[in-house]
Amino acid sequence: MGLIGGLRSVLSFLTILPAGPGTIDEMARYAFFFPVAGALIGAISGASALILFKFLDQSLAGWLTLLLLLFLTGFNHIDGVLDLGDALMVRGSRERRLEILHDKHHGIGGYISLFFVLILTGSVLSLLGDAVFLALLVSETLAKSSVLVAGGLGKPYTKGIGGAFISKLKERLLINVVLGIAIALVVVLASCGPIFAGMLLSASILFAAMWASYLQRVFGCITGDMLGCTSELTRLLVLSAFYILQGVVP
Repeated sequence: MGLIGGLRSVLSFLTILPAGPGTIDEMARYAFFFPVAGALIGAISGASALILFKFLDQSLAGWLTLLLLLFLTGFNHIDGVLDLGDALMVRGSRERRLEILHDKHHGIGGYISLFFVLILTGSVLSLLGDAVFLALLVSETLAKSSVLVAGGLGKPYTKGIGGAFISKLKERLLINVVLGIAIALVVVLASCGPIFAGMLLSASILFAAMWASYLQRVFGCITGDMLGCTSELTRLLVLSAFYILQGVVP
């Protein structure tokens, strides 16, 4: 299918945008397009946020922006926060944790995890004001590049779409990770100063690597839910760093 087909597959999986049909194989083969999809999500939600912040109360605008952001991604990744939150609360073997991870029913651990992730993300968005466009552009780009880092470092789970994606990703791991990070770097450099961009990119890569290492140690593998949760947490991390460091770091 080529580059266009690969980009279409990535967009159809990560967003609700009408990109046309795609396949897991094509998405994994051209996974370096993940940051491109993230930049597109960030640009759309960021542009919408600027309009919301202009006409609405700042707090309301921030929460509506989060709702739009989740809608654009099809609410896919928050399910990973729910499932992983439940599994991490369980004391037992890896097999028992994986069983809980894939249980269709959610418990208090999952709901509390999702609550805090959404509350913190919405709160930070509400504080960003005029910086919300660049913050979303950068955070979504880095959130999607973090998926490549986490997927590349972990052992794939033997079942499910996530496991199939990671297995295929590893067949062209170096190309996907290097190109993906390079694309993310270009987007972040175009949005921030070089020092600020370097700090945000480095923080996202370091977090994704440490988080993947922790999950690998606890579960013995990496699943699609874990990749989705990685994206959500990286977005929160970068948004928070952007709010704290903007105007301080050149």
